[in-house]
Amino acid sequence: MLKYLILFLFAAACSLLLTPVVRSLAIKIKAFDLPGERKIHTRPIPRLGGFSIFIAFHVILLASLQFAFFHYPPDFLGGIHFGGILLTSALVLGLGAVDDFRRMPPGVKFLFQILAGLIAALTICKIEAISLPFGTFELGVFAVPATVFWVVAITNAINLLDGLDGLAAGTSLIVCITIFGTALLGQNISIAILSVILAGSILGFLKYNFHPASIFLGDSGAYFLGFIISIFSIMSGQKGTTALAILVPIIALGLPIIDTILSMFRRFLTSLHIMEVDRERNVVKFFFIDGWSMFRADQNHIHHKLLQVGFTHRKAVLLLYAISLILGILALSSVYYKNINNALFITAIAMATYIGVRRLGYAEIRIFANGVLLPLFNAPFVNGRILRVFVDMVIISFSYYLAFVLRFEGSFGSVKNYYLSTLPLILVTKIAIFYGAGLYKGAWQYTSVVDLIKMLKAVVIGCIASALLLWMIPGFGVISRAAFLIDFNLLLLFVVGARSSFRVFEHLQVSKNPKGTKVLIYGAGKRGVYALKEFVNNPRSDLIPVGFIDDSLQYQGKQINGYRVLGTLDSLDSILANNSVSEVILCREDLSQKKLNRLIEICASHRIPLRRFQTRLENLTPSP
Repeated sequence: MLKYLILFLFAAACSLLLTPVVRSLAIKIKAFDLPGERKIHTRPIPRLGGFSIFIAFHVILLASLQFAFFHYPPDFLGGIHFGGILLTSALVLGLGAVDDFRRMPPGVKFLFQILAGLIAALTICKIEAISLPFGTFELGVFAVPATVFWVVAITNAINLLDGLDGLAAGTSLIVCITIFGTALLGQNISIAILSVILAGSILGFLKYNFHPASIFLGDSGAYFLGFIISIFSIMSGQKGTTALAILVPIIALGLPIIDTILSMFRRFLTSLHIMEVDRERNVVKFFFIDGWSMFRADQNHIHHKLLQVGFTHRKAVLLLYAISLILGILALSSVYYKNINNALFITAIAMATYIGVRRLGYAEIRIFANGVLLPLFNAPFVNGRILRVFVDMVIISFSYYLAFVLRFEGSFGSVKNYYLSTLPLILVTKIAIFYGAGLYKGAWQYTSVVDLIKMLKAVVIGCIASALLLWMIPGFGVISRAAFLIDFNLLLLFVVGARSSFRVFEHLQVSKNPKGTKVLIYGAGKRGVYALKEFVNNPRSDLIPVGFIDDSLQYQGKQINGYRVLGTLDSLDSILANNSVSEVILCREDLSQKKLNRLIEICASHRIPLRRFQTRLENLTPSP
């Protein structure tokens, strides 16, 4: 281990000395990263810091080759294709340097990255097989495309992560240490040497790059680190060009991979239009993309979100370091403990990612809560009977099929012929009863309790009628009463779910994206519930309920339609003080004058408006 420590320290010292020189050169040639709308820094910062890492890495590597003390493997230079690494890493470094001086079109950068990945796949290493927990898959002719995809993806992932001082460099340092440990466990001495030298080179640069940074990596440094790490991650789990144990590098590079996937996904969803009506051309467009680009810069990366929720620059970076470190430990553990349950690893990481992303509040990826699906319910074809009949036919067929699968524990083959022969009769009978029950008359977006009762009656009568017909018609019969009972439950669930979907999406959209004046409702009776429904279901009211107050003890501590009864008139003072209430809505007609005067006094003391909610009929025609 001594030689690795010496190489690490020498690389760090070399980078530490080189970085001020590179910084002075960047200032002299005016290679600055200027402040901007989507930038965090407020003053010009020299870039091109990646050159100090690049030079330190190659200088220490070449210098150490001259000393027998380091005990390099006999086939070191040939085994790692040193010339290919130097050529391709210099190519991406130069590409980034050009981009640092003059912004290049994304397509051009992407093309050069593919070229570098192709050279790496043909001269350094390629992924000929992917080793998964449940088997190894030979890639064959897809070996080179898979390698190019991995190299380009990780190169851009590190570049996208380069948004806070020291974030990309520090994360790369942790990944290099993880690769070093993985290579040691796999007896891959060549990659262990390379990764420890690169780690030292990054550490020396990080001294000047950590917040407040005096020099940035620039695209040159981010591209170089992303590219070289992608190559090392492939070679760390293999000797030669054999199989890549895909789980290890994916976990080790978890943070940049998650940030990249999340960025592409939310940008795609932001540009996805569910439905748009062009009334001038009388055209309706569904599910089209407008203005999407995976390379479009924004301020919605994970590190930006941490700043938005209140983290300081330094704490956000340290938190992301900790996440990278945890993922690195998990990656090493998956190699060290051979019999570890990788499925549990993936599940735990996926759950933690989901919780973290949810906490960061990405509104773009809340497909059901952001209301993007609601316009579909207003489309003419959705409100047409033909589509609704077709949807019900699919629901009936699937429910009937699933009932047999559940009843016979997945053994559908024994009842397949019975299912196919009886399905037409089932479809005709149930659709006819659904039609007679009036299920195709109302609009889904206005589904009410009356409609739910209609659905229940239609499903009950439809299932009973179907079973009776099968029992009465010769040659059919009822082969399983349990299957028909399961079918009833499933069909009721699917029919109600389909017709209630608009109300569910609408509720999610309102509850997750509240906009408007926050109001407290006084009165939890029928009038108060009516007011609540009006505020929730009518966005034009611009009123967002926060809860109820009521003097009746029967309501205290309970919830009404998902909204809590916060207290009584006696506790209104503290409720207004502890909750962001902008208005009180009175929904009681029987309130005594004494209580009304007190209510007015309390609202006036908190400078909160008080209004009465009431409904009335207005006569628009003259009386006879």
